Order: sequence, then C-alpha cells, then structure tokens
Amino acid sequence: MSDTEIVYQERPGKPKLWLGVPWALCAALLAWSFGEAWVQDHELPIDAVLVLTPLFFGIASIPGLVSLSKRRYNAITLTPRTLRVGRHTLPVADITLHPPATSRAARLLGGGYDVPVGMHAVELGGRGGERYVVAVMNPQAFLAALTQVIAKA
Repeated sequence: MSDTEIVYQERPGKPKLWLGVPWALCAALLAWSFGEAWVQDHELPIDAVLVLTPLFFGIASIPGLVSLSKRRYNAITLTPRTLRVGRHTLPVADITLHPPATSRAARLLGGGYDVPVGMHAVELGGRGGERYVVAVMNPQAFLAALTQVIAKA
C-alpha cells in the first residue's frame, strides 16, 4: 500500500438531487401560481412575485444546504497514514479502536455540531487519552478499513 492510496472514502449527501428537485418543484409551483395571471393579463403581480419567489426558493433550498453541509463536514478519506474527516486530519498511528474510559466528552470530527440524521456515530480513541466520534454512513466498512490500516501501521 502506498502512502497516498485511498483505503476508504465516503462522500455523504446528494446536493444535486436535493437542490435540483426542490428548485424544479418551486419553479413549477410559481408557474402554477402565476400562470393564470400571465395568460389573462399578460403581466405578473410584481409584489406577489417579489415576496413569494424568495420565500419558495428559500424554503426549498434547506434540504440542499443540509446535503452540502454533510458533504463538507462528514466526508471521510482514509489513507495508510491519515484519517481525514471534514476539516480534521489525524495520523493513523495516533488512533485506537477502543476509546479510553475518561470523563471527557468525545470530540466530533469534521466540524459539524452533531451526527446528522441517517448517519451512525463511531467512537474512536487517541493515544493521548482523547475520544473522537466520526459520523459514517457504513460503520462496518469504515471499521474494517480502519482495522486493516491500523494493523499494517
């Protein structure tokens, strides 16, 4: 295994799906809402358009923004030397599969505030007594890859 070979990679979230589909539905909703006014008067009620368009698109953007956040903060890349989760990078040599029994709270790797819905929390230990939590989609595959890398380190 080379040092740059990616052993495990996970990219959660589907931003194209969660941005494209709601925006298409918003466009259809706007066309349905103002279509009759356009056909009858050949003009749109500008005050309603200025209020409803940002409202519809703002509400419809929430699932896409959550998906982009998951893609940024919960992306996992495991190489033989490093584990990168979001914006945190840990050397594999400093990771243990059994977290220590300390009173300190575990730190969520990646930069998010909590484990997102639909993801599982995997707790790891550090050589200095640290405890880490990693949000993963497939915990069995992640732990198998991490066990393989730690055994070869």
